[in-house]
Amino acid sequence: MAERIILHLDMDAFFASVESAANPWLRGKPVFVCGNRHSRTVVATASYEARAFGVRTGMAIHEALALCPSAIVVEGSPAKYADVFQQVTQMMGRYSPTLEVYSIDEAFLDLTATAERFGGSLAIARVLQEEVRTRLGLPCSIGLGPNKLIAKLASSMKKPNGITEIRADEVQGVLADLPIEELCGIGPAFQAALNARGITTCGELAQVSPERLIAWFGSCAGRQLARLARGIDERPVVAGDQAPAAQSMGHLHTLSRDTDDPAVIRAVLLALSEKVGRRLRADGAAGRTVTVTLRYRDFTTYSRARTLDRFLDDGYDIYDTGRRILGRLRLSQPVRMVGISVSGLSREMRQQWWLPEVARRSRLVASCDRINDRFGEATVSPATLLYDPEARQHYQLKRYPF
Repeated sequence: MAERIILHLDMDAFFASVESAANPWLRGKPVFVCGNRHSRTVVATASYEARAFGVRTGMAIHEALALCPSAIVVEGSPAKYADVFQQVTQMMGRYSPTLEVYSIDEAFLDLTATAERFGGSLAIARVLQEEVRTRLGLPCSIGLGPNKLIAKLASSMKKPNGITEIRADEVQGVLADLPIEELCGIGPAFQAALNARGITTCGELAQVSPERLIAWFGSCAGRQLARLARGIDERPVVAGDQAPAAQSMGHLHTLSRDTDDPAVIRAVLLALSEKVGRRLRADGAAGRTVTVTLRYRDFTTYSRARTLDRFLDDGYDIYDTGRRILGRLRLSQPVRMVGISVSGLSREMRQQWWLPEVARRSRLVASCDRINDRFGEATVSPATLLYDPEARQHYQLKRYPF
């Protein structure tokens, strides 16, 4: 069986690069791209000039400005970034039909069957990188490897604007001294737990038997760590038209100010639930498990879930379950972020439509969906949301003079 050839393309400081390409005045300057500047927000992307000051993605804007006071703060435009990256994927798609968009700024391409047609994988990487630069004015880094894990690692090794190839016979040598946190799939929690056991590199992790890792972290996580440490990844590159349907849908909202007021939190939870319900119905899906997520002032994140014996796609039903979860929680400090999601999705099982009260509610919700589809999101919305500024801000509710 031929060795797989996987290409991973990762746009460098993507949002900031797009803004700088569109506005020459920003070029060469420290730039932060963030969300709504009129509410609390975090750095979505920082230019490399800003990163030199220690600014990182996810950092609160006030913290980032303390590190880099001269930075230019730009409010982001997700639709614009998605459109630009679609142009990148169109360029990628000429080299193989097996293309998987991994996020808004990175994608995988399986070149196993097509590389030789274009002079080899390295030749493809060089031409692709140059095309992105000349046509869009944007830098990108490309990694080549025998699987998705190694290709993604390779793309991160020579940023920005680098190309790195790791062949199958080079994998163990590359991983031997690699810090474990640099491998995709090992986050801060695993890093801390492994460091506490004296394990800091992938080479050291590979020396630990799978049985011991299972004893430490459980069957699923233990086996996964053993495979990561050895550079094993059998996941296929999944083309967009073959991608499995989403198994969960949710929304998060960072509050304009920290609060421990249950009424405010409930109002935001209702607004979020309505949006989740709209997405579920648009996808023809319903779910049984509702998860509420709270992030406290110190960024500690707390989640609790409840699984029902019926499927939900109505925002108010989702909210009612979330409210019950929230009622069992004791807030240990003020909350800065609220989230709710629905998982365990099915596109066949829906609510118990044969019950008269459910049927009436379904007809009402369907009518509201049609109005909102025609006249804009939240044209019709729960009246209780009109009286809470925080919920209005998130849900972008309109006020009418009647």
